Amino acid sequence: MEKIDISTILASAIHESKNQVGTLLYQLQGLKDSTSKSDSNLKRIVLIEESLKKLNDEWVEYLYLYRLASDGYDLHVDTFLLDEFLDDQVFALQPSANAKSLDLEYNCDAQLTGIFDERLMTAVVSTAVYNALRFAKSKILINAKMENGFLIISIEDDGDGFKQIDTDDQPEEFPEGNTGLGLYFAELSATAHIVNDIRGFIKKESSSTLGGASLTVCLPQPINLTL
Repeated sequence: MEKIDISTILASAIHESKNQVGTLLYQLQGLKDSTSKSDSNLKRIVLIEESLKKLNDEWVEYLYLYRLASDGYDLHVDTFLLDEFLDDQVFALQPSANAKSLDLEYNCDAQLTGIFDERLMTAVVSTAVYNALRFAKSKILINAKMENGFLIISIEDDGDGFKQIDTDDQPEEFPEGNTGLGLYFAELSATAHIVNDIRGFIKKESSSTLGGASLTVCLPQPINLTL
């Protein structure tokens, strides 16, 4: 009997589950549209919708994670205006922040551009923000800047921060209650970006702005872009 590739089966199962979640979201949207704003059930519907959106994004992350880990993902990089990219991320994630009465903002130079894979970085940012939503007390901030030949994107919150700062090569978990897959995915996504043999990387540290956790993604950029 031919050996079964369990990883491929799991990837296919995740893909099917993602499609089912998409169908549920479509049906839930119809239910929400037909529900009066004064209906006491509307808030519950919104919370269910946001949970399903988070689950859908997690399935996307797992599919990318599988492809990255198995060298089955082809990087598609392009030049993006960070102001537009981050505005899109905040717009997509704002309902989840509103559902928890949290402020979600971004900050970057209006002319800042960077070269990266948009699909991967969208997944990384959304994963980090969803995690921050669990621990932030009032605010989440996404920052972007160019520094020493790297595009730096950080997701910060005003929660209690990481359990400890990682000082070696062992992967560190997100704060209490997370499996660490989010950080692993972020790390694989960052290291997939290579310029002149220089790989991207991530940093887990305390937020100097908000005092909570800060996940920083550092992506190498061509020299002519950083001048």
